[in-house]
Amino acid sequence: MNQHSPNSNSNSLQPLLKESIHRFLIEHQNGATDFSNFTSIFSRFLHNLPDPPLEIVWFYSALTFHSTKFTDTSKQVLLVKDLFQLLVSCSSSCNAVKKIAVLAPVIHELFTAVSGKKDLREEIESLTEGIICYVSIKCADNSDEHEGFGDLVSCYRELVRVWMVGKIGGDCKFGEDLRLFCPVVSDGVREGMVSEGFGVGYLAGVVTCEAFLLRLCLKFGCGISRVELEKELLNGAAQMISAFRSYYFVDILLRMLLEPVLPVNAMLNPKDEVILREVLYDVVITMSYSFSIPQKGIEPPGVQLKNLALTWLFVADNAIRFVRENGDRTKVISYLQAFSESFLLSHLIKWVMSQPGVQSKTNAPDIFTPVAVIIMILSKHVMTRRGFCCMIV
Repeated sequence: MNQHSPNSNSNSLQPLLKESIHRFLIEHQNGATDFSNFTSIFSRFLHNLPDPPLEIVWFYSALTFHSTKFTDTSKQVLLVKDLFQLLVSCSSSCNAVKKIAVLAPVIHELFTAVSGKKDLREEIESLTEGIICYVSIKCADNSDEHEGFGDLVSCYRELVRVWMVGKIGGDCKFGEDLRLFCPVVSDGVREGMVSEGFGVGYLAGVVTCEAFLLRLCLKFGCGISRVELEKELLNGAAQMISAFRSYYFVDILLRMLLEPVLPVNAMLNPKDEVILREVLYDVVITMSYSFSIPQKGIEPPGVQLKNLALTWLFVADNAIRFVRENGDRTKVISYLQAFSESFLLSHLIKWVMSQPGVQSKTNAPDIFTPVAVIIMILSKHVMTRRGFCCMIV
């Protein structure tokens, strides 16, 4: 399926869905708590459609979740667990990518629980671990990462409001809604969620990245030494990245590492954020990125792989500067060695050398550092600075 081709089921159901969302928001504002008139209709769609659109799954699940919230608001983590199980059940006939993407509301609610209920840490960690395992399994089941990456219909914005109803005002702008709905990614990542052509695959990457960061943040504050903490973070991050095997996830993670601060300020203090950043630098610089090599049909298209390598190049430069400023010469050497041996660097060099007229005019640097490679790419024999910037947009 073409990533930018709207799902036919979504198109045919869009008028009904929009009207139902509009009526729901009005009824909720008027104090209604029984939405069975909506759930009965959309329940039939879920059972009759072989691959229900994400929007239908979300609306039905949101109706059920909001109804439950009114009956018992004291068991927040249990409600989130029920929501997770509901979304898993409702998306059982969907492809693997969509099964991950539909979990965005779960991450939002879990983040709310983390921020507000410090005494529920054990329950939250257990549920987060369950979500991580589920996402890992679905990534392993996914024989083609680009299958089912159809556009989300325009109802996406309205559906975010459905999930956020009661938490925001009626005049809240969509960007503000989205910041609350997807709290563990950067503004730059969220901008990609409002652009034309935003698809299910990108949303799945956002969900995976949020779950990843949430799981790592929960390791802080456990009373263990910094050495043990860094070891657990490093092992956990490496295992999750290897298990997820997702282009969009890694691309989003790398882009957030280019930001001045990771979007975890609600969970970590500035000192802990620095610890997490360094651990993530360790992982993304030294990992093999074997998921990018053709395996079981999983390989990002050439343009995406090139862009991933370019983003990684700048992250590598940031990482080396970071550890150098901290006076860690051993780690600087380790980063440089890992950089020079990386599959992504090899891919970049091959791409540069394959450009018309470049091979005879451009000499590869004797020592590969991020700065040297950037200079080589920016060489007048390769492209203009403007062209280079356009490549990674």
